[in-house]
Amino acid sequence: MRSNSMEGLETQSRTSTGSPTDRLPEDIRRDVDRVAELVDTGFTGRLWQQTADELFGYAFRPLRGAMRRTDKLVALTKKSKTPLRMSDEERSTLHRNSADREDLAVRTIYVALETFPTVLKRGGYAPSTNCGKNGRPAKLTSFFYQRCGLVFPRVFYTWRDEREDRFERHARRMPAEMLVRVLGLDGSEPAAAGVAQLCDTLTGMITELKPRDRAVWLMTLDGLSRSEIADKLGIKIGDVENARYAFRTKVKNLRKAGALHVPPEIDMEWARGAAAEKNATKGAGR
Repeated sequence: MRSNSMEGLETQSRTSTGSPTDRLPEDIRRDVDRVAELVDTGFTGRLWQQTADELFGYAFRPLRGAMRRTDKLVALTKKSKTPLRMSDEERSTLHRNSADREDLAVRTIYVALETFPTVLKRGGYAPSTNCGKNGRPAKLTSFFYQRCGLVFPRVFYTWRDEREDRFERHARRMPAEMLVRVLGLDGSEPAAAGVAQLCDTLTGMITELKPRDRAVWLMTLDGLSRSEIADKLGIKIGDVENARYAFRTKVKNLRKAGALHVPPEIDMEWARGAAAEKNATKGAGR
């Protein structure tokens, strides 16, 4: 059975003279007619598939672009019932990581497409009263993009929780003896008091890191390469390097301030490790 609201909308577009719909631009009237036909056919068949493909193609690129600019993302989501709250790290991740932007864009569009038929059946597309920034009635594609902005915060929070769950799975609690073993000091003789204290301090510092950074360091201590860590966590190699660099810088600053004592045998081990890593990097660049 045809929806009364959509039947009236279609009749205005095709038969009446001087009505608000009849005065719409031709391309907007075509959109109105298409919506009426979609409602009649129950959003099934070739027309709905074609429409969904067009909506996806229209929204995908600008949605990815909006995620690179905080101001654009705020403007897009400002009418959503779910406020969008993002940390500086999350904004930076979306700005730098194209794979994450694409993933979020696809998820957002699919969620918007799932609810779009219901919105249209209820007469949500009213171009005569819904104008864009330039005062022109909104096309169906523009109206759909606005819907993407309404659902984006919910999609983002789900995506963020999934990422955090993945980090948590890999950010297991670090055993107290792990650093001693990695440093090759787990022989038959107990570690010197200074070494044991340093390992306890560093273990505590790693344990207090955010799940992603903690996972990076635990995998590093397990002997995984940068690319292996990035693949397992679904992040960029640059993110792995940043996590390592930030922690090393914190340790260096503590040493300079005299707040962290490093025994000579550990200092030598670190120097050998740094030299080996430098040589490996040079070899990879050849």
